[in-house]
Amino acid sequence: MSAVSFSGVGSNRRWRCALTYLADTIAHMRVWDRVIERAAEQHGYVTTRDARELDIDPTQLRLMAARGRLERAGRGVYRVPMLPRGEHDDLAAAVAWASGRGVVSHESALQLHGLADVNPSRIHLTVPRANHPRAAGGEMYRTHRRELTASDVTQVDTLPVTTVARTIRDCIVTGTDPYQLRLAIDQAEREGTLRRRTAAELRTELDAAGVLPSTQTRQASA
Repeated sequence: MSAVSFSGVGSNRRWRCALTYLADTIAHMRVWDRVIERAAEQHGYVTTRDARELDIDPTQLRLMAARGRLERAGRGVYRVPMLPRGEHDDLAAAVAWASGRGVVSHESALQLHGLADVNPSRIHLTVPRANHPRAAGGEMYRTHRRELTASDVTQVDTLPVTTVARTIRDCIVTGTDPYQLRLAIDQAEREGTLRRRTAAELRTELDAAGVLPSTQTRQASA
């Protein structure tokens, strides 16, 4: 059998094309690796803001969606379909919708902390005043514009969420069922996510807001 020859202008051109294709393929794989790594940290979601932070042209996400490697979850929001959906997928999608700057708060945070039997009709997000989340999809979310300090924010299942104390204070202001809030304070104190002094302060704040103590509340609702 004769050896294959790569001599000649045509062969050189084909060789250069093969090298270019290989280089492009490797570069694309590296971009994909960075995208999926970021998405894995965010319950499968990645945004155009993430792409810019990773020094990736955001149009690459649109091209990946066109090829079926990503699912479009909203304007500028994509999901990696090969990553499984978790228990809090709806909250992860909400955070991504707010360009990663939203914090789960109010009754949604109360639910995420597992402290009360509440079921808000929309997901509550607190966003910075200067942040203007995308209009598309916003009907599913209730946004609260306010600057949160680092001490107001924690994480549950890798999702940014207001702390238990901040959450309960927010819910007092927005009128969550006081009986549920007292149960939440009691449970958080037992579990150690609220210090005794903070729990006492929150009960005082409930009283100051004109809310009846838990025993009276139960009698009034009977």
